[in-house]
Amino acid sequence: MLSDAVAFLRAHTDFLLIAHVAPDGDAFGSCLALKKLLEQLGKRARVICDDPVPHLYGFLPGAGEVLPGDAAVDAAAFVAVDCADAGRAGKQWPRAKGKPSLCIDHHITNPGFADVNYIENCAATGELICLLYEAFGAEISAEAGVCLYTAIATDTGNFAYSSVSPRTFSLMAKVMESGFDLPECNRLLYRNERLQKLRMTARTVENARLYRDEQIIVGVLSKAETEAVGGLKADAEGIIDCLRDVETVIAACFLREEGENEVKVSLRSKAKVDCAALARAMGGGGHVRAAGATLYMPLAAAEAEVTKALLSAFDNL
Repeated sequence: MLSDAVAFLRAHTDFLLIAHVAPDGDAFGSCLALKKLLEQLGKRARVICDDPVPHLYGFLPGAGEVLPGDAAVDAAAFVAVDCADAGRAGKQWPRAKGKPSLCIDHHITNPGFADVNYIENCAATGELICLLYEAFGAEISAEAGVCLYTAIATDTGNFAYSSVSPRTFSLMAKVMESGFDLPECNRLLYRNERLQKLRMTARTVENARLYRDEQIIVGVLSKAETEAVGGLKADAEGIIDCLRDVETVIAACFLREEGENEVKVSLRSKAKVDCAALARAMGGGGHVRAAGATLYMPLAAAEAEVTKALLSAFDNL
């Protein structure tokens, strides 16, 4: 609950904020905005992540201060931000054992793995950070506004998904009052792609297979293909959306080979198919319309397994 999170943040003065592995805009935007809130309250906070800040989010205020996952740091209290489960918090989370811990997240599959859990099914974890600002009576600075806009806009498809509520826009109105440069922030988020990412997207679309009268699409990308175009792991963000946006498609899957016998699975649906249920069965999690998991097997085997599960879910509707 919000009140529990407020009590936790009041009770401690030194925090390590953990962004989830393969971080997205909500993870970093929420972490950096929370860091600014805690500093405004006179507390110490640092942000850490197993993976580097993606090029796309390098413009966020404070992004250059994010600590690498192998940094030798400690803190009095640990906060997992936008992490759907302990595994998503990466190698830093085990260090929280024996220390006070808090999880702030918006994924419905989150089991509540911290000592204190502020979990609410809403558009983005950024919404929950906005509510923390309100609860503390703190002002949202222009820099925090950039972070909060990024968190909420990127996790809602720029305010287009079914998760968006009247409260989302009410909170965004308060973020807008911070005076951040909306047009420039929007340009950096949505009109600033690396050429390598476009080439990765093209390879995935070329590899895509359609099923059930083109209502199901499955795209794969091998590690060799990623390396051939000079792509980075962070460039994979958003490729699944290109598959989902095909006119006839109801449900989409993107499988990306990250290493030997390690495949990242992204699932999206426009209707009917419960992505969260599919991801849970694979050891992952997420939302009904957007979820993911990691499979430890060869790419071809992963494609066969996920395709079978996706088609079965579709046929059983």
